[in-house]
Amino acid sequence: MAESATQEIAAGYTTEGAALELGCVLVDGAVDPAARVRIPFATLNRHGLVAGATGTGKTKTLQGIAEQLSTAGVPVLLADVKGDLSGMARPGEPNAKIEERAKDTGDDWAPTAFPVEFLSLGGGSGAIPIRATLTQFGPILLSKVLDLNETQESTLGLIFHWADQQALPLLDTKDLRAVIQHLTSDEGKADLKGIGGVSPATAGVILRALVNLEAQGGDDFFGEPELDPADLLRVVDGKGVVTLVELADQAANPRLFSTFLMWLLAELYEDLPEAGDLDKPKLVFFFDEAHLLFSTRRRRSWSASSRR
Repeated sequence: MAESATQEIAAGYTTEGAALELGCVLVDGAVDPAARVRIPFATLNRHGLVAGATGTGKTKTLQGIAEQLSTAGVPVLLADVKGDLSGMARPGEPNAKIEERAKDTGDDWAPTAFPVEFLSLGGGSGAIPIRATLTQFGPILLSKVLDLNETQESTLGLIFHWADQQALPLLDTKDLRAVIQHLTSDEGKADLKGIGGVSPATAGVILRALVNLEAQGGDDFFGEPELDPADLLRVVDGKGVVTLVELADQAANPRLFSTFLMWLLAELYEDLPEAGDLDKPKLVFFFDEAHLLFSTRRRRSWSASSRR
């Protein structure tokens, strides 16, 4: 009976071609190495969820999937909230539990290192800091981050337009704050009137929201040198680069990470051509401890074409 159930479950995962090996079917405490649980690489352009209680192995599951993707030449971006994934850069060390599991599942396990690059939001960890210029980020995304209404968003767009007309690059929050302060000063009244009668009160709201963003780490994110999204798509010696974004200091404050994510998705959507159905994705995102990164009280839908 158990063998019949095992094969019936495994049949649902039967697929041809390259696929992720997630393990084997377990029924009544018995593992059947012939009943493989597999997910085709071609279906990884869809959203997935790894759920479970604390200590059940969610992070290790993500690591195992990321390692297989890297081996297949697929770059991976991992939001590493707890810092548990940095070990991917070095070969693992054999132990009795690993050898027992490999025997039970029929895996030919061998210690392997993967090409890993470390990025950080907020700096101060020794990893490469992630930055983007405000000019590249643009007023539309920035208005979402600042939680502006339509009128305030329109005003922010006019401010960006004025800075562009004056050939003033907006590299960081200090640049934008200086422009807003100029436009709301006595010296800037004429300029303010010339870009469409922007209300000083509205400009003041934007300025206060910008100051709040700075307090939440925005002054560390906006600036130069700017991250090139193409760097996330690299393949080294046939293996996809695994980019670990350190977020330990941002776990209690997801605003900065949301800012980065919105910008990155917009950049990738703009740069990557339409490719149709692929045998494997060009880049895979993982968000470990996602409940710490995204607010459950208020959701915004940000999605790029899954076929890009």
